[in-house]
This record gives sequence, structure tokens and C-alpha cells, in this order.
Amino acid sequence: MLEDYIKFPQRKIKKSYRSVIGHFPSIKNGKSIIYESLLERACYLSLEFDESVFAYYEQPQIEIDFRNRHLTYSLDCYIQRAKETGLKDTIVEVKYSNELEKNKEYFAEKFEATKVFAKENDLEFDVFTELSYSKEYIENLDFLYRYKENPIEHKYEKEILDVLKETIKLAAFDLVQKITSNPKEYAIVSNNIWSLVSNGKLKSDLFSDELTMESLVELNNG
Repeated sequence: MLEDYIKFPQRKIKKSYRSVIGHFPSIKNGKSIIYESLLERACYLSLEFDESVFAYYEQPQIEIDFRNRHLTYSLDCYIQRAKETGLKDTIVEVKYSNELEKNKEYFAEKFEATKVFAKENDLEFDVFTELSYSKEYIENLDFLYRYKENPIEHKYEKEILDVLKETIKLAAFDLVQKITSNPKEYAIVSNNIWSLVSNGKLKSDLFSDELTMESLVELNNG
């Protein structure tokens, strides 16, 4: 249950030259949530793949003392951590790095006041920028998320897992070749592989390069 010192008013959309307004279908929250920029969408996407996250909420409002004023500050996200992780809930500001650089002194003071609030209420404070994760990582999550949104029948799951028990890593293409020689089944096996990566039964390097059939996959043993 969220504490009463965090408020979640109905979101008001502020248009700017960077506004890319849309709805993100959040699986963790069981509903669509609004994003106002592609950076916010990237933040939400990363949270969907973060196992420490139980749920997250848009535009939390807190009260801070800033430049001799007591004011209401609307952040972009409140992350509720899964209890078993032992991690603190987190309040997040989403900003492009050039915006932070342009108003460096202002944000430094504002974020310092926010850290005071976070410490007083046993929270963490984080700033999410386009530098938080690589472009490749976010694009790979975007690709994998379609398998989370639209679960498929894992017709070849057992065969895929059995093959990978016998080897350390295989390119996705080579793994398909070991499962079937039927061209009609190629897409089905491929989709099964990426679905297993999306749900964490398999893993691949999501940070360095775009996922392709040449990407190496392996069992995710934790």
C-alpha cells in the first residue's frame, strides 16, 4: 500500500516540442498508462523487465522545500519494489540529459531537496535519462515486449531447453536448425525462442547489439 505522503492526481498532459503522447500497455500494472515522451516510454519498458519491480505509477506528487519555498513537485514515476527484494521504493524523474545540462544549477538544487524528502520517507530517488541504458537495450526490450503482451503457445519449448542443456550457447539460427528442418516451422521455433528470452527462461546479450537470428542464446540459470 502506498503511503499518504505520495499523491497521484489525474495526470495533466503538458505539451512541449518533445511531446510524444501515447498509452503504454503495462503488464505489471494490468492497465495502460500514459507517457508524454519516448524517454518516459523507455523508462516504463525497462521497468517491465526489472524483476525487482512489483508495480509502478505515473506522476507521483511530493512536497519539498526548494529555494525558500514549500512546493508540490510532480515527478514522473513511483516504483514499488517487490517486498522479497528488500529494496526501497523509488521516485523517478525522467529527463533528457541536455535539459539537465541546460539548467544544471536549478536541477542540482531541486534534486538535492528531493533526496532530502526521499531519505526522510525511506525512499530512493533516481533520474532516468537516455544515457541510463544503451539504445540497443531499449530497442531489444521493445522487440521482446511484444511476446510478453501477446503470449504464444510454446510448442517447441521442451525441445529448445533440451538442446541448450547439452551446449553452453547457440546462435538462435543454429538452435532452430537443431529443432526442425521444416521451413514452415522455422518462424514458430524462432518465435518460441524469443518468447522464452522475454519471459526469462533463456537469456541473450541485450545491451551490446540488436537481437537477430545470429544472437547467442543460452539457458538462464539465474
